Amino acid sequence: MSLLKKYLTYLMLNLLLGGTLLNAQTDEIDKLLDLDVSDLINLEVITASKILQKASEVPATVRVITQDKIVKNGYITLEDVLADLQGFQFRNILGFNSYVFQRGLPNQNNLTLILVDGIQINELNSGGFYAGGQYDLDNVKRIEVVYGPASALYGTNAISGIVNIITKSPKDSQGLEAGFLYGSFNTISANAGYRYFDDENQFGIGISGMLKTSNKADLGGSKGDFNWSENMENFEDDISVYAKVNYKDLTLGIGFQNKKASRTTNYKTLGTEYLDEGSSWNINFLTGYLKHIFDLSDAIHLSSQVYYRDATVLDNTVGYVTEYAQEGYYRPNNLVGIEEILSYSVNSNLSVIGGMVYELENLALGFSRTKSNSSSAAPPAPTKPEQQTNNLFSLYLQSRFNFANYFNLYAGLRYDNSSVYDHVITPRLGLVYNYKKIGAKIIYTNAYRAPKPWDYTNGLGNSDLEPERMTSIELCASYNITKNSLFELSLYRNLLKDKLSQINISKGFYWDNKGESSVEGIEFYSEFAKGNMEVFANYTFNYSVINETTDSPEIARHSANLGLNYNFADNLSVGVRNNYIGERLNPKLIESTGNYKIGAALISHLNISYEKFYDLNFRLFIKNIFNVVYYHSSNRPPDRYRQPQRSVILKLEYNLFTN
Repeated sequence: MSLLKKYLTYLMLNLLLGGTLLNAQTDEIDKLLDLDVSDLINLEVITASKILQKASEVPATVRVITQDKIVKNGYITLEDVLADLQGFQFRNILGFNSYVFQRGLPNQNNLTLILVDGIQINELNSGGFYAGGQYDLDNVKRIEVVYGPASALYGTNAISGIVNIITKSPKDSQGLEAGFLYGSFNTISANAGYRYFDDENQFGIGISGMLKTSNKADLGGSKGDFNWSENMENFEDDISVYAKVNYKDLTLGIGFQNKKASRTTNYKTLGTEYLDEGSSWNINFLTGYLKHIFDLSDAIHLSSQVYYRDATVLDNTVGYVTEYAQEGYYRPNNLVGIEEILSYSVNSNLSVIGGMVYELENLALGFSRTKSNSSSAAPPAPTKPEQQTNNLFSLYLQSRFNFANYFNLYAGLRYDNSSVYDHVITPRLGLVYNYKKIGAKIIYTNAYRAPKPWDYTNGLGNSDLEPERMTSIELCASYNITKNSLFELSLYRNLLKDKLSQINISKGFYWDNKGESSVEGIEFYSEFAKGNMEVFANYTFNYSVINETTDSPEIARHSANLGLNYNFADNLSVGVRNNYIGERLNPKLIESTGNYKIGAALISHLNISYEKFYDLNFRLFIKNIFNVVYYHSSNRPPDRYRQPQRSVILKLEYNLFTN
């Protein structure tokens, strides 16, 4: 079936469903205005300014994905969530990691910050983050996505944006919940959580856990461009455990993630010395924090936080297997930090937030490696690699000045001083306007990404690297035609200078500050909700070039998403979603096609939920309904990556809540 026929078939499905909706219980729909879309822009978010503010008032474009959307849309990985948003594209190698490109800049996951409850979870040695299934989305209260540079508050790596995964607190849905999921490609997941809060003593505790495993797709033989054999081994096993303890104004949080995945898809195995079984990439993420909020007065608030982060590639990792040996990897990294945030509302027109951060990093300069003497023998556990200590001291300040009732002027500045990369200063300016149904923002920001040990030592190595630097300007306008509809348009231009580029020479390669990328983009977002029906649509245009003349590989100029959800009754909902990604260039020639093009694709998904059957919820998700054959780009030995075929997933949830 051609792409056009699939689109028309799906459009017909939407229209038939929509016709059913419009003809069924019209009077009741008009009465049930359960969701006021205008509330979306008045939601209080914390990620954009590090203090709670209305989304319409912060100097950034922000999207909020609620727990209800996560559950009903069948999101089971972080990529699932982001795929429905404007401005995101992907390089999913269906292996030990998946790569996320925000606003037209291809990278190694090191231009976007991923936070869990405000604590960064990016890998410490490289600054990149690990996407995949290790995030327990059943334990998520909401996800806040901030678009554009945010180094003025967050420092390094906050170039393309921020994704803050906010987990449930002890006050949320107190009681017991559990879930079990089974689906195609041997996808199995089980989760459980318990939360309790004592109002009288202001004490609460919450704990959650998840186990998940999946083979993700069928890539053997012709289905994977003959990169691997029919018996290829490809898996991902995930563990997630989170706990929170609240006592009055004190919060203790502990999080643990383990991701174990094969490295089969990292290399070609057919026609090479590499084997497609036996590899195992095993990485832990451990975070802990103790946070205290103290109200010095009605106008002055102090937030104090001490935190610990560990991101370690474990010493039982097998990076690859050849006909002659297995190679083991080990890379430990940890960090301890403290942050003080003081906010002061001088009067109704002027407020200031300031912060101080100190971090002590202990990072591996590279992998410690060992080899066995046989393809069937595990390598010896590597010893601890050489470590590098980095002291980071940062100060930041941001002010908000309200004038003429409808305008908020923001000015911010951050100073970072590192014992490794010296100092960096990043400013931010923003003008925000809100009047009745209309909103507008003009935002100017600088951002940077500091080199990490991975950059300094990768390949032949280069110890003279400088930070990559971004300058961005954005204009954003929003309009509520009615309280049930929202339209938002963003125009932006990003310029990334001193970009790290791979330099190839006869002896190997190294990284150097030789590149430049620019992106001119348009993002459109709309949402409509009335009664039992919710509809969203968004579109992104990115004109992304490198060194002023060459189109950026891996970035499509056009992408779009469309979705519809309808609640037939209090307990039955049906939803359909579409993801469109336009044609884009591959970094290298695709041998099977003889060109550099990754074709456009339209992917459709169906979700059905039946809830509140006693204490049980039943959900059915069908992803890639029409079994579209589509690909992602590659910067590895395989020329391109086939994406998952149609998959069917069944989920059972048990909830026994006391509130």
